[in-house]
Amino acid sequence: MQAVLRILSHQRTRLMANFSQVLNPMTGQNTWQERGDDYDYHQEVANAGFGDMLHDWERNQKYDVALRKTIAAMRQAGKPVHVLDIGTGTGILSMMALRAGADTVTACEAFMPMANCAAQIFAANAAEKVRLIRKRSTDIEIGVDMPHKANLLVAELLDTELIGEGAIGIYNHAHHHLLTEDAVCIPARARCYAQVAQSPLATQWNSLKILANLDGDILLRPPAQLAQCSGEAALHDVQLSQMPSHSFRALSKPVEIFKFDFQRKQERKLQRENVLRVELCASGTIELVFYWWEIDMDNDGEILLSCAPYWAHPELKQLQLNCDDKQRPVANVVPWRDHWMQAIYYIPKPLQMPDATEPFWLSCYHDEYSLWFDAHKGQAPTKPVARHSCSCDLHMTYTRSRIGQLNQGTRNKRYLGYLEEALLDAKTEPVHILVLGDGCQLGLAGAALGAATVRCLEPHRFSRRLLESITKHNQLTNVTFLDSIKELEAKDLANLTHIFAEPYFLNAILPWDNFYFGTLLLQLLEKLPPAVKISPCAARIYALPVEFLDLHKIRAPIVSCEGFDLKLFDNMVQQSAEEALSLVEAQPLWEYPCRALAQPQEILSIDFANFGLEQQKQGQLALSAAGPCNGIALWVDWQLVANNSPKSVVSTGPIEPVEPGEFVKWDMFIRQGVHFINQTESTMIDGKKRLEWSTTFKPLLGDLSFTFSLNAIHEKKE
Repeated sequence: MQAVLRILSHQRTRLMANFSQVLNPMTGQNTWQERGDDYDYHQEVANAGFGDMLHDWERNQKYDVALRKTIAAMRQAGKPVHVLDIGTGTGILSMMALRAGADTVTACEAFMPMANCAAQIFAANAAEKVRLIRKRSTDIEIGVDMPHKANLLVAELLDTELIGEGAIGIYNHAHHHLLTEDAVCIPARARCYAQVAQSPLATQWNSLKILANLDGDILLRPPAQLAQCSGEAALHDVQLSQMPSHSFRALSKPVEIFKFDFQRKQERKLQRENVLRVELCASGTIELVFYWWEIDMDNDGEILLSCAPYWAHPELKQLQLNCDDKQRPVANVVPWRDHWMQAIYYIPKPLQMPDATEPFWLSCYHDEYSLWFDAHKGQAPTKPVARHSCSCDLHMTYTRSRIGQLNQGTRNKRYLGYLEEALLDAKTEPVHILVLGDGCQLGLAGAALGAATVRCLEPHRFSRRLLESITKHNQLTNVTFLDSIKELEAKDLANLTHIFAEPYFLNAILPWDNFYFGTLLLQLLEKLPPAVKISPCAARIYALPVEFLDLHKIRAPIVSCEGFDLKLFDNMVQQSAEEALSLVEAQPLWEYPCRALAQPQEILSIDFANFGLEQQKQGQLALSAAGPCNGIALWVDWQLVANNSPKSVVSTGPIEPVEPGEFVKWDMFIRQGVHFINQTESTMIDGKKRLEWSTTFKPLLGDLSFTFSLNAIHEKKE
């Protein structure tokens, strides 16, 4: 094993380095960064996503059971067993097949780092009999790469959409060129399900709503082009089980929409249409389709793997009985996986169905890689519906979470409250506002509320075009748009009374990337009148130690899987993660339940009037709740004005007070930061723990870094 590790390590060693241009979102500047010659390799490996698949115990066990059953049946029928494993990854399925008694096993893997790792894993697990082909299955030639065709295909070619990784074409090619006439496939077949629903929450991710003031009077109406837009057909992949039950109404039971027989020799069609009459169980507006799939691992359909959300999962009762953690929420009893999620598809034109007995038709389509849907009532549609796309700039410019953020009622009320108060305080004096940020509809609201002038910095073409259409539709004549703050003349700056931001910038990934607001301010501060008001005036970053139920698995070592040693894989991924991954990554934490292990602690405070000040902070906090600490959640609170009112704070973190030991409820319209605690180190700490942290902030360089260390608390003996 040590020799194998040395070989693998040697293969990763490079002597060269190069420089790459990287955009720093906090400064808005491209900077040169020195990176090892193998940086791209490390980035590919670290982000390949194999880890959470190998933590999916149900997937692994059911593949193993299906292989054992199928190979035993083939043996009993007097057949030889020649296995082909397409997309072998770590080689786990090939080793299962070999252990189950296959005569020959051929594995192919086109992702070269993974193929090289698989070769080492085969050697470490005494599975050298596996023939490894380092190429795509569609490039394999019988008689060159394989001595003969295989009669058992095992593969994991699926994604959330089922077909998004090209499964249809790969299976068609395999049956034509690589498999015998009587070949068996694992999985054998798949069924896709749809459930129509109404959800005020989910529609916030897909359309721009009317913006009203605090009294309910309309400030801004979306222009006609938004109402006419069909949106994007692309899936919105999401952990459906985590959507609050009160946030949607299922208007039908799940219905089967497509079946894929992976085992049949006849070619699977690349494109299909299925128009179904669906019986509604409630009246309402058909706004979206919930989608998932299930697979029969074996030909008899005895081994089922379902990706259904908990409320539709066919094995929920059995899973509840088998769950050891009786405190685990029912939504988290179903097996967790991040590689196969569920999806939301938005209906191009929401369909009102006030009478649930009226005929309703769901049009379902797929091409080689994707699906899309439409809804009709009365008569069945006679013409197929083309895959729709955005025509209004909203969907093509902003992420789903940003669109939802634009509609977020509580958040908008805080900002509108500030703007209304600012205009009220000005009394008869004219208010001149400079808006810094991308797609800041709230800045336009300032114009609708009565500001004399509003100047919006909007350098992004499509975002600017959308805001210009909103401005025109609402007849706002006091708004101008800027490509750069350099366009501001001295007289414009002298007249400014307010600088306003949400802040939001298109290049931001982590919440504090929006500190670019401070960078822009630095270019203006010396030119501004002393009385100008800046909002937000401050920002605070908070840290919260948590126990994730499942999210930590995406970075946790595998060690072993179904009896096979995968430490080589862990070593490779860990090394690449250290080279290529940030210590903090962005995640939508509402989708990944976690318990708080302490109260949040402030780890950095920014005063935007003194943004250029470098800071270094450190501290510690004791964990006050039981449970393993496997992550640190981080977020930003924006302080709109300098007072202690909670209504002056817009948070990107928890939406309710945090209680140690309880699950945290997170903002659903932004991604928070997450630092994963090294699980090997964490499990070695017994008893009470404390989190030690440090923060270093160099604003002129756009450098914000954190360190976190989990340590034992040693109580003094009397």
